[in-house]
Amino acid sequence: MTMKISDQLVRHPFRFGVAAIASLFGFFVLNFRKSDISSTVTEWGQFGDYMGGLLNPLFGLISVVLIAATLRSQTQAAKLQAFEHQFFTLLSLHESVLQSIDRKMKDKTIMHGRDCFRLFYRKIVAISQKNRVPLPTAYQRFLETDGWEIEHYFRTVYHLFKHVKDQSAEIEATATQRKRYYDLIKSQLSQYELVLLWLNVEGLNRGNWDAILSDAEAKPFEHLNKANLVENPPEVPSAEADELTAP
Repeated sequence: MTMKISDQLVRHPFRFGVAAIASLFGFFVLNFRKSDISSTVTEWGQFGDYMGGLLNPLFGLISVVLIAATLRSQTQAAKLQAFEHQFFTLLSLHESVLQSIDRKMKDKTIMHGRDCFRLFYRKIVAISQKNRVPLPTAYQRFLETDGWEIEHYFRTVYHLFKHVKDQSAEIEATATQRKRYYDLIKSQLSQYELVLLWLNVEGLNRGNWDAILSDAEAKPFEHLNKANLVENPPEVPSAEADELTAP
């Protein structure tokens, strides 16, 4: 309770200062409301000394609180700056990791980044079709041969979400602010990235995603088109499926 009061005092020093001064005057008026207003300089001088004796320590306290408030504001600004620097560094790293993923095609062309995730997804669907297994099972088989290409990508995405979740309390982020950071992450993810991430999280590689999934603002898969990509995946032609699953 004491910590909450002192924290509010630092946050709103003027509000408490005005309330304290009003309380002093109110107490004075309440006690001396029936007294006649003096017309002598001496008594007004005594009144001034009395009010000065009460208000000077109060103004001194308000000055200390203002200094504390300034220091607190500077500290929070520094924390926010450090948080956002690391956040945008991770976003940049995510893009770099994404672009580092490539796949050499049979026609000698090289596929990069998000195009690879579309190819990976179609390969998972092809494995599911040819072996008559659910998509999550097909994904686990896909990982046995191709997991090394995307495991670092999943770690980067996880640390982006984790950074926002873990540091939100430190920077005193509101729910709206947390959602804005989460939305920035989600805006970088294509549907094919999302569906592979969903398969990774829902499968044997769930890891520590539970804490993020339970965050009301995170909702990492709110934009995933599960109806068309998970529940009813598109048919891969048999010739393409053979090519995708060939050793």
